[in-house]
Amino acid sequence: MAFKPFPFFRKKSADPSSRVWRIGRIKLNRSLRVPVIAFALILVYSTISFTVNHYNPVKTTRAVQVVMDDSFSASGYFIREENVIDVAEGDTVEYNYSDGDKVAQGASLVTEYKNEEALTISRELRNIRDNIEQLKTLRSVSSSSTNSSQLNQKIVAQMNAISSEAENASLGQISSLTSELRQLVLKSGSLESGGDIDAEISGLQSQAESLEKRLGDSTSDITSPYAGYFCESIDGYETVFTPDKVDDLTLSALDKLAEQKKAAPGGKGKIVSSYSWYFAARVSDEEAEHLTQGKAVRLRFAQAGQDAQATVRSIRDDKESDSTLVIFESQDMNEQLISMRKQEATVIVASFTGLKVPKTAVRMENNEMGVYVLDSVARYKKIKTLYEGNDFYIVKLNVTGNDSLVVGDDIIVEAKDLDDKKVMK
Repeated sequence: MAFKPFPFFRKKSADPSSRVWRIGRIKLNRSLRVPVIAFALILVYSTISFTVNHYNPVKTTRAVQVVMDDSFSASGYFIREENVIDVAEGDTVEYNYSDGDKVAQGASLVTEYKNEEALTISRELRNIRDNIEQLKTLRSVSSSSTNSSQLNQKIVAQMNAISSEAENASLGQISSLTSELRQLVLKSGSLESGGDIDAEISGLQSQAESLEKRLGDSTSDITSPYAGYFCESIDGYETVFTPDKVDDLTLSALDKLAEQKKAAPGGKGKIVSSYSWYFAARVSDEEAEHLTQGKAVRLRFAQAGQDAQATVRSIRDDKESDSTLVIFESQDMNEQLISMRKQEATVIVASFTGLKVPKTAVRMENNEMGVYVLDSVARYKKIKTLYEGNDFYIVKLNVTGNDSLVVGDDIIVEAKDLDDKKVMK
């Protein structure tokens, strides 16, 4: 293979004055080489400069609506007015209330049966009595304006509502929805059969009387000595974390109380007899600075279905540590909250609804904050900050976007030489 010389070389000549430079097939006199090299350098510099000055990449991000919580975590204990009561255990016992239900003083908390047969009879009797009440309600409502087709539509709608509540774990509404569905089904059956509601009621009453005789004195009730909220289980802290200790409680005292847990015997339940409860929590000194006495907050617990509205009852700094004792007070109650004791809570100081804006997109114009949005041209829009994060702001949500940022605007995050109404390429 023949060796090809590099295309740019100097060819020697017998006559020094006639030496030439060759670039490929182009021959240049030695005297022109400096101007050529200079021209090439100028051309390369001009090309790079033109590219840098005219290439203006525009990066944007969409303005989206968000809800941001100003919150922190805290660990603490529930403190309630709790009264331990005796409740029966076994297969022949029925609880008449669920955790978190309100009970009146003297109400029957638990019904105890002598045997399984008595329990079965009692449940059958309860169903018959429910049907009687449903039929009496139907009798008081005229059915002349309701046809079978309308009832069937209502039945389907009610079944869909029950299904939806079950999927969302909203068990509190299922009982009432089921009762309404039973009414509709009974009414539909009455219309289709053309039967007499009074006759149906009479027949059910006869069945109920027969079952009552069979049941006799095979049952006994355990009544509540207090009014309040019912809880089926106890944890051994009922006489330890009591409201009378709240006013003098400190962090060290809270830790000592936590060590005094007692064994929880079986066959016991409790009534929370006060509508107010407390959550005594250990909070860092830095987070405690966001709180003031009387401030309204929300407490979020992982096991609870919804936040509890609370107020800051007291703030007590512990001089021997970098923590502060904060006592929250609330009157919200449900089946999850009533059985909680030691919990991790998210303390929500405030919530902000607005548009999320990266800090890199924010510009200052006439001492006012704003951003540029891309709409064939760059448009400057003022913003009002509601919350500041590490690398973003939550800004006020506006309805119209003439001069305000709105949902869907393309916020310019990166671009060169931004100016209002400037055409962006």
